[in-house]
Amino acid sequence: MFGAEHLFILTVAAVSVVMLLRWTERLPPSKARLVLCWAAVLVPTLEFGHSAWLYATGCKRLVKLLPLHLCGVQSIFIPLAVFTDRDLFKDFIYATSMLGGIFGILFPAGVADYYPAWSYQTIQTVLLHSLLIFVPIALIRTGRHRPDPHRFPRVMLLFLCLALVVGAVDAFFGENYMFLFAPPAGTPLVWVFDTFGRQIYLLITFLLLAGVSFLIHLPFVDTPHPAEERVGRSA
Repeated sequence: MFGAEHLFILTVAAVSVVMLLRWTERLPPSKARLVLCWAAVLVPTLEFGHSAWLYATGCKRLVKLLPLHLCGVQSIFIPLAVFTDRDLFKDFIYATSMLGGIFGILFPAGVADYYPAWSYQTIQTVLLHSLLIFVPIALIRTGRHRPDPHRFPRVMLLFLCLALVVGAVDAFFGENYMFLFAPPAGTPLVWVFDTFGRQIYLLITFLLLAGVSFLIHLPFVDTPHPAEERVGRSA
């Protein structure tokens, strides 16, 4: 965690995402959409590949292979956002996927200090979380999405519904999806959990997520450009 290899991986991931974004936004709209479609297919493919790898290495309980972490559920919502072009799904991945991708690379809980830097688990983690950053930004940069703070409550409602479902799975099967029962290792949230307990940890985590998610909507308080609205309707 934050050793030389981790910092190198962070640098490579950041440069790769920026270069891919710049290349994509210069493409004609039809080709840019094709890139987004490929990315939307690659995300669930990487998630399924990870589950298959875990199963092949001895994890036989299917409940442990479900894509129910916040980054894992993007394997469902990113294809929905790209292929349906619905604002609700695009808003959701903008509010959660990008932050989850950044957090997952900065604090690779379950990977750092467990697997070598150049193992399948590490490479899969970096690729997946890099795509979680790339897709929502690429949707905006190619004119296919314009976040709106007025739609933010719908995003929070969808997130809370999702958290209730995941919490039920956690409680029934004794899992820790979305880190609802314990914080991810190696993060500052461990101190919050140990100091204040689970309820305060969940409250602070939710407020932080909701607060940061809303802050990244503030640059879009202006009325959407008509050309961007036409692109969204004609996609």
